[in-house]
Amino acid sequence: MDVNLIQNASDILQLAVMMCDRPPKQLAADIGYSVEAVRAAMAGTKSIPIKARKRISGINIASAMAVAMESTGLGRLFGYHDVDRHLQSMILRMREKDKASMVATEELPLIVLDKETREQLDPGDLEKIEAAVDVLVDKANFTINLIMELESKYRLETAGELQKEKRPPGAGTPNGPLVNQQQDKYIIRKIFRQRGEVTP
Repeated sequence: MDVNLIQNASDILQLAVMMCDRPPKQLAADIGYSVEAVRAAMAGTKSIPIKARKRISGINIASAMAVAMESTGLGRLFGYHDVDRHLQSMILRMREKDKASMVATEELPLIVLDKETREQLDPGDLEKIEAAVDVLVDKANFTINLIMELESKYRLETAGELQKEKRPPGAGTPNGPLVNQQQDKYIIRKIFRQRGEVTP
């Protein structure tokens, strides 16, 4: 675990505001909330307004991390690495994380083979899985930090673009899961009829 990790949502939100080059007054106008509410969230005296979280998350990756941190409390996943933020340095560290995750997950395919529940795992195997998850959490966190730095450096507007991404065709629509459920029910009923059994 990295020790230089800022896990305070208000601190990360302050960084996010500095990165977006917009003063609190303009930021407040953009998200439709008062300057006092924004400053209170940055100071940590009040929570980020629930109804404003989506808009704030779209400002940049740092603001999305602040919202995620406050909403979930998952500091190791959404914390800010207080280290040398030079891109070359961060890319090298990312490669180290990649190597560590490859080593940590090397045995996982065999360990989880035909193991569907925790009870089927040997104590030693469970320890290896937990250790691998630990490494993967650190890698995921650092990946987000690197994305944040790239977005800030080159003004990529990554967070806003991610919010604009369309959902997969049919997801949550009449052409998606609902139709699939209806088709499944139809197939089940057909099978029961063919067997001469009562339709569920």
